[in-house]
Amino acid sequence: MNIIFTVVAAPLIGWLVRSRTGAVAITLAAQSLLFTFQTLAVLLAWMADERGFGGASESGAFGPAPTTFPISYSEADFWAYGLLNLTLVVVSLALTIAFSHLRARRSAKPERVA
Repeated sequence: MNIIFTVVAAPLIGWLVRSRTGAVAITLAAQSLLFTFQTLAVLLAWMADERGFGGASESGAFGPAPTTFPISYSEADFWAYGLLNLTLVVVSLALTIAFSHLRARRSAKPERVA
């Protein structure tokens, strides 16, 4: 979800929103909603013992599905998930700002040389 947003929507937001600050705010707001929804979807799929995308994974998202509480999980997977999503947010912001800058340069009137 976040990868698709980063590749498709972030550049479009940067290109279509006139204010760079507004484009960054919209991108951050959308990313925060997507991150929350994606995290819940991954967590529920793991707890329901569903397999990975297309059923390819042997042990679900974070290892075997929990059978008791408190849930045991790999701390490395926890930090990797957070780092991956932080990277996606940074790349998304960079694309938004780059496309906003590109749009501003294209719409600027060229200077006349005498």
